[in-house]
Amino acid sequence: MNQNARITYLFLLVFAIIFTGISTAESEGSGYECVTAVIQEISPSSIGIDEEFTLGINLERCGTAIPEDVTFEIISIPPDIIVTEDLVTKIPNLYYITSERYLRYHMRTTPDAKPGPHIIKMKLTYGNEIVKTKIYEVEIKVIGEDAEPRISSVKTNPEYIYEGDTVDLRLDIENFGEAIAKSVSVSLDHEFKGIKSSTIGTLDLNGSQTALFKFKASESGEFEIPVIIEYEDDFGKQNDEYDIKITVLDKKGSLNLASVKVDPVLPYMGDTVELTMRVENSGDRTINSIRVYADHPFKGLKESFIGTLDPNEDGPAVITFIADQAGEYEIPVTITYSDDFGEEQIETKINIIVLESSDGAGTAAVILLILVVIGGLIYNNYRTKKAKDEVIRQLMAGSSNSANNEK
Repeated sequence: MNQNARITYLFLLVFAIIFTGISTAESEGSGYECVTAVIQEISPSSIGIDEEFTLGINLERCGTAIPEDVTFEIISIPPDIIVTEDLVTKIPNLYYITSERYLRYHMRTTPDAKPGPHIIKMKLTYGNEIVKTKIYEVEIKVIGEDAEPRISSVKTNPEYIYEGDTVDLRLDIENFGEAIAKSVSVSLDHEFKGIKSSTIGTLDLNGSQTALFKFKASESGEFEIPVIIEYEDDFGKQNDEYDIKITVLDKKGSLNLASVKVDPVLPYMGDTVELTMRVENSGDRTINSIRVYADHPFKGLKESFIGTLDPNEDGPAVITFIADQAGEYEIPVTITYSDDFGEEQIETKINIIVLESSDGAGTAAVILLILVVIGGLIYNNYRTKKAKDEVIRQLMAGSSNSANNEK
């Protein structure tokens, strides 16, 4: 190959390479489609419950070719957010390399929206022959207010609690927060028998309601009782715990034996004895189903039913038996009654003396005592009568002297 031919060949080769490179670049540039979405604004930045806001999206062309069939779509939205615009938007062609399209969505949170982050998902698609898809997420933060139901007062009935009392407890619950407290329930964590939970419902702002409880103060002492308040506010379910102090004084018997009567007073062995025990209700509550049981060793009745006693009322329990054994007896007596929490009982004791049989020295001693008493009465009556006769004689003698003097 001569020199001129070699130069011509090299020239054509270089030209072909340059032409090919230019054609490739032009081909790539004309086929490169690109669109991107940019979050421009969320206004206002702090979004409350039941509040309107706007979301701004900017679509920008980022390729050398004109993108075709550009579509922007909201594909997932939380139930707490409502969008007023169409969820699917067709975008006109972006002819220029600097072309942009601005989308504005008007939205609002629902009245029962939950505070916290909410994710909105969006999809961008473009391209005619080869469809390209891009997924975007935007976080919307919903702010809320706290409810704050707290115990504002504690009241008990009776005011002074004794062991064994049935207690009505009133807790006033007031909402000190900035949001409505819903589904409010109050429970007590104590070891007494009784009602431990109370449902209030809804507490408005600065609203107050009363939770009612009833329990049996079965033992004395000072008790720190946890109070659990459960409720819902803007941030969902909440659980707060407080403490109250209850003092239970030593046992005060509301039922007691007011009097005991034995007829005869000193029974002899073999006598039929009528034992009358008057039971008094010294408390401030009506007591029902009162029974008295005397565990004596004799033949006869051991139980008597009184029924109901109002405050400051008493009633007799009469038990009849045959005193078939002599001696001195300490008889256990059990008083049972019913209240709101079941059957309760009070235990006490009484003493009864049964004398030996009335025959023999005992009878003689009693007869002698009776004769002495009768003799004393007769003697005293005799002296009194004699003194009266002397007075009468003196009066009559005085009357006779006065008559003689007048003559």
